[in-house]
Amino acid sequence: MLGTLGVFLLIVAWYVTVNLRPGALAGEMVFADEGQAHQTEGVALPAFQHEPPVSGTHYARAAEWGLSPTPVPAGIYLHNLGIGGVVFLYKCPTPCPDLEQKLQAFYQKAFTDSLTGQRKILITPYDKDLPALIVALAWDHQLNLAQFNEGQMLLWYKRFVNQGPEPAR
Repeated sequence: MLGTLGVFLLIVAWYVTVNLRPGALAGEMVFADEGQAHQTEGVALPAFQHEPPVSGTHYARAAEWGLSPTPVPAGIYLHNLGIGGVVFLYKCPTPCPDLEQKLQAFYQKAFTDSLTGQRKILITPYDKDLPALIVALAWDHQLNLAQFNEGQMLLWYKRFVNQGPEPAR
């Protein structure tokens, strides 16, 4: 009886895991890992092989989750990715308060991670060129979004929350 119950619970766990976490999204890019080392803040980081960076040596401090009013440097946002968060970079050719308002509303709608009790999303303007208006990042992964797409962004978050190489916190 206990053996049957155990098998049943394993099947249910497998089903939930497979069906609740989305697979690869259309247009998702995967890049080679550039390392996970931590560097003392203020010390120059090695050059990244990919722009915007999705992995590599970074500082041991994460940015606060939410919408940052100023650009968060890669050396800091990479720690957010490393601990299983997602980052949305954006760059507007002119001021874009409407987009920022949509991004803030998206953040408020996103689910709170049950493991940490946080919304593990960082949204930040980017001070270098981007291949799209919004670029979704997770450790070693990137998705370019030509426009605000709340559904895709929520799927990205669901796909990658707590999937970084460092312990989630």
